[in-house]
Amino acid sequence: MSAGRRRALKALSWLAIAAPAGWLASRPPWRTWTADFRTATGELHDILLADGSQITLGSASAIDVAFEANVRRVHLLEGEIMVRPVSDVRGSAGTRTTHAPLLVQTAEGVVEARGAQFSVQQRDGFTRVAAFRGDALATPAATAALMLTQDQWCRFTRDGIAAPLTLDPREAMWTRGLLYANDMRIADLVDELARYHAGVLRCAADVADLRVSGIYQLTDSDATLALLRRIYPIRLRSITPYWTLVEALDSTRI
Repeated sequence: MSAGRRRALKALSWLAIAAPAGWLASRPPWRTWTADFRTATGELHDILLADGSQITLGSASAIDVAFEANVRRVHLLEGEIMVRPVSDVRGSAGTRTTHAPLLVQTAEGVVEARGAQFSVQQRDGFTRVAAFRGDALATPAATAALMLTQDQWCRFTRDGIAAPLTLDPREAMWTRGLLYANDMRIADLVDELARYHAGVLRCAADVADLRVSGIYQLTDSDATLALLRRIYPIRLRSITPYWTLVEALDSTRI
């Protein structure tokens, strides 16, 4: 083994140690271990709340649920959820059964249900929210709120919120374990796939902007990586048994 390769592996070993340590400092693990509902890496899970609302938890996700008289609160501790709130119901005699507001709390702020289906994703330093059916009100902790209309999505931090962008409804396929990609950067695809992958999965800069399209399995990341390798000019390099790098086929990296 060359001296350069030994130095690279040593540096990556330190990164493998440091990255989890930083994560532990920012998100204490006991918060997810004791969550009301949680999923393991690569797992999807559907739950039915006491009021009839439905939630799909994505890979490595955790939530706490607290229903009170004037608010229904879901605290997204980690990962991603798809929320289908139960609607207000009008009875045959003209009576109306109403529900308290349903809020999803994240580290950066609050998302309030104003429609029939929306997703919320907790990432490092920001929240991503998407309105699939109906509207959703996104309120960062320290700035003004933004109303998302159907087929819009945005990101927000505690201090600001980005302009809404057009949402492709096919993004909801993740609730069935599928990832829809339409001219997507392979770096972004790998980033999504990494959330379902056992171990560290990264994309090298030399191939990051390669555009990919198709429908891929999220819950079988190894099969998806093998398929990508057959279709596109990439290779998979195992840094360690638990660290995989996606790089250009003609990469000259050590």
